[in-house]
Amino acid sequence: MSVNGIGAGYPAWRDNADFAPAGKAQRNGSGMGFAGRMADTDADAAGSSSSVRNSVRTAGQTSVLDAYRASAASGVRNVKPAYETYESENYRIVPDNEAGCFDIYNKQGERIGAFDYSDIKVRQDSQTGKQFLISEHGTMSYDAMVLDGELKDALQNVMGVETLETEELSGFTLKTHSGTGIQYLVREGEEGRGGKVLLQSEADRERYEALAETYFSKYPNLIHDKNAAYIWADLEIKGLAQHTKDGIVSMGFNGMSYNDNADYKNNWSVLFSENTYKAVFDWLQNNRGSVEEMQKFATWQDVFNNIGSRYDRIWSDEEEKQGYLNN
Repeated sequence: MSVNGIGAGYPAWRDNADFAPAGKAQRNGSGMGFAGRMADTDADAAGSSSSVRNSVRTAGQTSVLDAYRASAASGVRNVKPAYETYESENYRIVPDNEAGCFDIYNKQGERIGAFDYSDIKVRQDSQTGKQFLISEHGTMSYDAMVLDGELKDALQNVMGVETLETEELSGFTLKTHSGTGIQYLVREGEEGRGGKVLLQSEADRERYEALAETYFSKYPNLIHDKNAAYIWADLEIKGLAQHTKDGIVSMGFNGMSYNDNADYKNNWSVLFSENTYKAVFDWLQNNRGSVEEMQKFATWQDVFNNIGSRYDRIWSDEEEKQGYLNN
């Protein structure tokens, strides 16, 4: 388990054959697809030789010395950084000079994330004053962590600079999970799709461990190993899941579902629009006290009616064969 959380993600029920029930939809909204992770690409340096040739052909006036200078300048532009591994008391920074990124580990040896060299800068939240290190890898994919003084000094040392560039945090929102007080970072426009949990203290780690233990011990028919329990704890902190008395409600930008630990016939699933997700999320923040009723679909029917939202009820194969919904 990383000190800074498990990372960006979305509820396992969506687009997963183990969770997405087959069958017909009871028309009542529409779901939305989402983009996959974009692969990082290396810069193409193929044009360097042609630039040297062009510099030599300057109206017959280019000397051998001019050509040498042009060739040397081209070579300098294509030299990759050669950073070396650096360790401080609580961090280990391992450079990948070919890929142009640092892998950062905590003192337990857990990998916190990969951060491109170009992303090694301070991003400061204007409201809280907290500083972050963020590296974006594509849609719904980014690594982020709170940047403390020790890590900042370590990065300055490994890069051989006196200070890191600082800019105001933009494009991301810092949120706090009301149940645990643990903070998480979400990229704007990707609410309901993921986020990055930020474990900033031993107290955060203990609350995170306790939440994972709740999932692991309370739902043995749904959670089969501790690693899965950590994932569900991560999702709950980011507002993408909620444990109840008898099971787990999971939700995302295009739908939600319930899985019962004891009786699968109590399961249900719906699809809805992204606007509905935002309204449901807001409702949940103000009505967490009624959490035990969240597992009943009747509760959500009332919520959808109150917020004026539409949804598609998804039928399981069994429900489709029998011709009616179980709940």
